[in-house]
Amino acid sequence: MTNKLIKVIEPCGPPVTELLDRHLSLLRKAGLDVSYESLGLSTLSRLEEAGVLARSAQMSAALQSDEVGIILSARGGYGASDLLSRIEWERVARSKRKCLIGFSDVTALQSGLFTVLGWPSLHAPMPGSPLWQNDVTVTNLIDLLSTGWGGPWSGDLKLSPVEGSKPMTGPIAGQLFGGCLSVLSNLIGTQYLPQRFSRHILFFEDTGETAPRILRDWRQWLDAGLLTGVRAVVFGQFTECFSDLAESRWLLAELAERTPCPVFSSTDFGHIENNAPLGIGAEATIDENELKWHF
Repeated sequence: MTNKLIKVIEPCGPPVTELLDRHLSLLRKAGLDVSYESLGLSTLSRLEEAGVLARSAQMSAALQSDEVGIILSARGGYGASDLLSRIEWERVARSKRKCLIGFSDVTALQSGLFTVLGWPSLHAPMPGSPLWQNDVTVTNLIDLLSTGWGGPWSGDLKLSPVEGSKPMTGPIAGQLFGGCLSVLSNLIGTQYLPQRFSRHILFFEDTGETAPRILRDWRQWLDAGLLTGVRAVVFGQFTECFSDLAESRWLLAELAERTPCPVFSSTDFGHIENNAPLGIGAEATIDENELKWHF
């Protein structure tokens, strides 16, 4: 049985109000049952103790509600990791399983839900962000939302092998996991990130980082043993990170050289308008330069 109530929350930064109102109206016109209450907090006040408590209370209420099937983050930003230690995980575990949708800083919450509870989620656009613009991507997301959480969800992604990476020896299959690289790297060593990713296909993207910082994060993944047994890695877009295309290609080649499995790139996800939905915790395959996933 599907659960179609969509609860929109603000676990990170403040949404762009006019964009959020417009996009929630679009969802409702598509026949979706959407509930939203603004926190009314500024960017800085959200990071204060009172703001953390307000955000965590909103998040916890959504997680524990038996009426909610899908939790849609209004926008990313900063501060999601502050909520992880505030979640009453044992109480949430007794609630109906839900799907958290978002990306960027929301990756921290998605990783926590996956690691602690085994709950899948969706790396996808958020309605309070200026990046909610691409008609095809938004339509694909609305199609998924229209089936409700519990219905069959699937998606696909075109890939390009990264030059110098380990070769494929046949089709690749594994459980899909990933998100914002810097956010996930900050969770290494905590209870909110798996200690191993054997038999996984990992995907990463980021924004506003430099090539040296990205390589430093990747070295942490390697030295922590987190890439042992990984079936494949897919890198999406790293926006506002490079001076030119040559530096971007150089970084991908350096990442591939360090990675003990096949490495691919994709132009179809990241901090971009064309941010294709990807199922965290979904079963996935890579064959003929295409990734397919399904719940």
